Amino acid sequence: MTPAERELLEAGAMWFDVELHDAAIDRITRFLILLGIWNTRTRLTAESDPEAVIANHVVDSLAVVPFIPRSGGVVDIGSGAGFPGIVLGSVRPDLRLTLIESRRRRASFLRESVRTIPLPAATVLELRAEAAAETALAGTAAIVVARAVRLDVFLPLAVPLLGPGGKALAMQTPRTAALASGSATRSSGLHLSHRHDYTLPSGATRTLLTFTRMS
Repeated sequence: MTPAERELLEAGAMWFDVELHDAAIDRITRFLILLGIWNTRTRLTAESDPEAVIANHVVDSLAVVPFIPRSGGVVDIGSGAGFPGIVLGSVRPDLRLTLIESRRRRASFLRESVRTIPLPAATVLELRAEAAAETALAGTAAIVVARAVRLDVFLPLAVPLLGPGGKALAMQTPRTAALASGSATRSSGLHLSHRHDYTLPSGATRTLLTFTRMS
């Protein structure tokens, strides 16, 4: 990681009041190196410039860190290029982290990331999120998170994975977050318990929606 990239990362962490130790920065660095290698043969992110990846993806993922509890399992649905899951694991390597990704190449990338960083408490499941409800993961998660997944898709997938007191975190844009008051929320059996609107250091606006069970 170049000095400019590290400065961008540290500034983003400070922006969200996230403490980044040297070990966490080293893990994120290894992740970004691997992401850069894979991006040359498989388009995992729209940006190839490391600073753009940090500003638009890594820092956005850091915004979720304060909402992750001290204990319990965390499930990232549609983890794709590792946002936010791999970043969360890099900051909190103690997390029982499960990354769900149905696309083979992306799942392979996630497995290599978990090995390379390393994140010994993380697991990658190569399957459709609907199928996760039929595994031992069902009813165990403290947090189920997804980034840029439509609410009407994400919420029904999250419900069967949540344990008692669990929460679903939906990373959205303000425009897509407007769906939170629609039928997708009502039909899921979850209710919107918290809305956190924030701005990235780049100026982009984002919304983090927290859902809990209605009963």
